[in-house]
Amino acid sequence: MIRRDLHSNIKAVSHYVGAPTATVTPTNGVDLAGFSSSEFLISVGAVANIANSPQPSWAFKLQHSDSQSSDFTDVTDANDVLVGSAKSPVTAPNASTGVFLTVDDAAEDDTVYRVGYIGTKRYVRVVATAANTPGATPMAFVAVLGNPALAPTSD
Repeated sequence: MIRRDLHSNIKAVSHYVGAPTATVTPTNGVDLAGFSSSEFLISVGAVANIANSPQPSWAFKLQHSDSQSSDFTDVTDANDVLVGSAKSPVTAPNASTGVFLTVDDAAEDDTVYRVGYIGTKRYVRVVATAANTPGATPMAFVAVLGNPALAPTSD
């Protein structure tokens, strides 16, 4: 019999929740120690000023480090990021900026996006950069860590 127990083999970590009007850079990264896979869920609400000109937007990228709160660098290597599913960005991160998703159209907000990280650093964070005054935009970042070294996982 197949056991369908995802619950005991993942850990969800709230990384950021708010309605920012400017760039969001969490102080600490998500600790991946003890897990061999990670997926970031990026929930973007309605962008208040999306119809304005110049076009407001949010750009998202991953940053990684071996330290919890310092020395973060942009993840620019396409081999470190998994994209391309129905609800994830369809392109690899920009090789110079690391941006893997830009929300700049009304058809793109009010959506949950996902991106996988398969790099080798211990800490990872999501950074959202505002452009052209997008207004207060509800958003949340949640890391889903999987394939634990020890299961079942604890909260």
